[in-house]
Amino acid sequence: MGIRSVLVDFGNVIAFFDHRKACRQLAALSSDQIGADEIYAAIFETPFEADYDTGRVSTRQFLDALRSTVRSDATDAELGQAWSDIYAPNAAMAVTLERLKTRGLRLVLASNTNELHHQWFSRVFADTLSVFDAQVLSYRVGSRKPDRAFFEACLAAAACPASVCLYVDDRADFVAAGRALGLQTLVYSPGVDVEAATCY
Repeated sequence: MGIRSVLVDFGNVIAFFDHRKACRQLAALSSDQIGADEIYAAIFETPFEADYDTGRVSTRQFLDALRSTVRSDATDAELGQAWSDIYAPNAAMAVTLERLKTRGLRLVLASNTNELHHQWFSRVFADTLSVFDAQVLSYRVGSRKPDRAFFEACLAAAACPASVCLYVDDRADFVAAGRALGLQTLVYSPGVDVEAATCY
């Protein structure tokens, strides 16, 4: 029996991203000339980002804390754009997704993300995301990869057994966690043939 559903990560698969870019953009909004490295450490080397990605912190709470961290009087919209405008399209993957959809495979977006990022990339990548049958987002399900609960939500959205699901992610540690639950898996990097991996 071949693959019936493909679970696809967003960041560095569907679109490339750069958290450092967000920190540089936030630093540009600082009224106290807080540096990008200091902002990066405050967000990504503490539980701050994980709490937002899993919905333990609301967008209102996140923006208020971000404004305090950056020491900025920027508007919510300005902070939100600086935080979210970090993605560049992966044209090859967009074509691959269209081909998989044409073959009748069920496509599930499987993303560690937060509300502001999701709002941003849903708009910017609307055409590419339109091929998906379901979206499993960490901030909505309250857990993120590599947690078992996240993958269980993905399998529920796939509506088929793990053995006929292909999980595609750029993170080898996340792929290993999915494989441990019985998923077929593929570590993605540019040039990897995702479509070929659905045929076995």
